[in-house]
Amino acid sequence: MNTLAERLGHLIARQRRAAGLTQAELAEKVGVQPETISRLETGKRRVSLEMLAMISASLSLELHELFRFPERDTPKEEAMGRLLWFGSRLSVAELELILDVGSAVLLHARRAQAR
Repeated sequence: MNTLAERLGHLIARQRRAAGLTQAELAEKVGVQPETISRLETGKRRVSLEMLAMISASLSLELHELFRFPERDTPKEEAMGRLLWFGSRLSVAELELILDVGSAVLLHARRAQAR
């Protein structure tokens, strides 16, 4: 990915998938045709600031989050993005519960591997 439009489109696609939306669902929320979202995500269409604001709101993101370009997209980066998106929508109590459960599961898995 070389151009800013391609990088931005890839990030929009990534955030859309993390939100569990299809291109058609995002298009409906933004008020455009699914082809428009497809073209944005591939970098074939430039996006206006107004549309970026609508996209970020539809994805429950702050506008600046659409400009956090990772150095490279690794599976871990993808998973971290989904985890951050999911975690940002939870209460503190829900986050604490997930951390406690996750820690217990990982500790159990590591002990099982050590046997």
